[in-house]
Amino acid sequence: MCRDLGKSLRARNQVIVMSYLPSPGLLSITASTTADHTHLCTIRGEIDALTAPTFQKALFDCVGIGESTVIDLREVTFFGVAGVRALIAVQDYADRCHCGMCIEGSYCVIRVLEVLGLAGNFDLCAPRPTETAQQ
Repeated sequence: MCRDLGKSLRARNQVIVMSYLPSPGLLSITASTTADHTHLCTIRGEIDALTAPTFQKALFDCVGIGESTVIDLREVTFFGVAGVRALIAVQDYADRCHCGMCIEGSYCVIRVLEVLGLAGNFDLCAPRPTETAQQ
């Protein structure tokens, strides 16, 4: 829950910049649909207790009923337990909706899932070429 910290600043006529993210720069989320109607949710940055709620909401929004979704976590630099919980919740939702969901993970994401014994609970996609490799 956000408090309106800007109220006193507005009273002093100062400019306030608001961000959808808990802390700008920690997490970037991009959603798109490919030519074959696959939903692609690309995540960049850190997934921890602060950013996990935003991460989870974005994934719930991206997973569609009867649709295929790729969760691209290749540019995630930190993946904490809160991120694991969010990913499990979204996987459960996708299973209930009979949606296909696969994960492209960075080393830090895959390693956390392996250490926790959860890697087998998720479909891991074959890696797609990165944007720099395509150029």
